[in-house]
Amino acid sequence: MTRWLPAIAAGCLLALATIAVVATVRPAPPATPAARADALAAELRCPDCQGLSVADSPTSSAREIRRQIDELIAAGASDDEVRAHFVARYGEWIRLAPSGPALWLLPFGVVLAGVALLGAWLVRRRGEQPAQEPLSAEQRQRLHDEAEALDA
Repeated sequence: MTRWLPAIAAGCLLALATIAVVATVRPAPPATPAARADALAAELRCPDCQGLSVADSPTSSAREIRRQIDELIAAGASDDEVRAHFVARYGEWIRLAPSGPALWLLPFGVVLAGVALLGAWLVRRRGEQPAQEPLSAEQRQRLHDEAEALDA
């Protein structure tokens, strides 16, 4: 077990590094205003439905937010400015996804720390096992008698 621990730890670190790279590398923003509006609407939460994005919700408030997104884009606002407009109005709650990659990586970091602590605990515990002395004839007889008493 202990000889595999460095390989397991290295694999976990490699997986965490891969996730970090994927989380920080983002695709280029859509080129057309309609595609930008659709992408932004998919990132915002519907105030009425709360489980759906503005793009998926059929409510009047979602239609109004989509209209405002279209107006802001037509006025020349960047995607970050549109997001900031709605965050200022509704709070960070309006976003369906956390704004920073750190919030996405936090659960993976916690799991990795737990695995490392578990591995360290197992290694330390394995080294602390006391040497077992062989049972004496008297102890064997007593265990045999107790087992017999349980069977009766």
